[in-house]
Amino acid sequence: MSTSTFRLQYLGKVVAGLPRDLVNTFVSSKLHPIRPTVLIYNCTWVCDARCTMCSNWKWGDRKSDMTLAQLEPVLASPFWGAVENLNISGGEPTTRNDLPEMVELFHKHLPRMRKVGINTTGLTPNRAIPMLTRIVEFCAANNILISIRVSLDGIGDVHNQVRSVKNGFDKASKTIEAMLALSRTHPNFSFGIASTIFATNMSDAENILAWARTKNLDVVFNMLRFSDAMLHNKELQETIGFKQREEDFMRKFFIDRVQEEPVLSGQAFMYLHYADMIANGYHRTMPCPFKNQGLLLNPNGDLHYCENSQKLGNVLDDGAEALYFKAENLAHREDIKNKTCPTCLSPCQVNV
Repeated sequence: MSTSTFRLQYLGKVVAGLPRDLVNTFVSSKLHPIRPTVLIYNCTWVCDARCTMCSNWKWGDRKSDMTLAQLEPVLASPFWGAVENLNISGGEPTTRNDLPEMVELFHKHLPRMRKVGINTTGLTPNRAIPMLTRIVEFCAANNILISIRVSLDGIGDVHNQVRSVKNGFDKASKTIEAMLALSRTHPNFSFGIASTIFATNMSDAENILAWARTKNLDVVFNMLRFSDAMLHNKELQETIGFKQREEDFMRKFFIDRVQEEPVLSGQAFMYLHYADMIANGYHRTMPCPFKNQGLLLNPNGDLHYCENSQKLGNVLDDGAEALYFKAENLAHREDIKNKTCPTCLSPCQVNV
């Protein structure tokens, strides 16, 4: 289905909840802490890639991942009832054979859930394609919008190099072709690719864009960022962090994308802010739902307000609601707002 059709469907769901969203954002959250409306669940650190800009794969341990039997009592609390946007990531989500059942479990316990997002490497098409197809069909049957993006960080050998996977581009391409075909028959399904640009693949950014256009693929370009809670890659900052050459390239690249995107595109909004951040010394002006209504849940049950947050506790030991509203944790969130948010590069759920 076309990106514009999906956007119209999503806009319809947004408009339906707009009065509540406005009250939450501009009134309720100013008076007292509100329940989360946005959730990122890193369901596993196990991964089928060995990315040079992310170290999650080094932490992969299936025995530490919460099982669905452990996750269900956590989600049974009314605390989660306000969540509208769910993103499932990792690691590689499709390494979990119970991923479709996981989505069904979230649907069971999140009555307001209107959109699911899944990030995937697409590197194991024989496993990923049937699994993701089942999830898309489940969401269609339950009037849930779903967005899936395959990570593609270069064309041909460049992608193989970034992901450290032999024939990785060919493998990901099989998943991309299958998901693109599926999106044409499911109006609830938005499909595209996502690319993280840094020194290793910077020279291939235009090639990624051109390749995506030949297939009429939506593509999102992300800024390289560093977070141990989300990517376990803080130790890489000194070696692969942006230098002047990369900053100059990325600023021009993002400005060029702004000129090509539709005026009301969420991506144009994000690219414009990225270009501005590079130029102004990384002062952030983009809004972020995680400032007052987001949560990040990691595979073993560790809970964070966001990817820059310290661990609040573990949901297998203490209730998520108690951890979320705990006074010292809320004080920590205020500290993040003051010290980290002003220069944060995360695009997570900015367009929700």
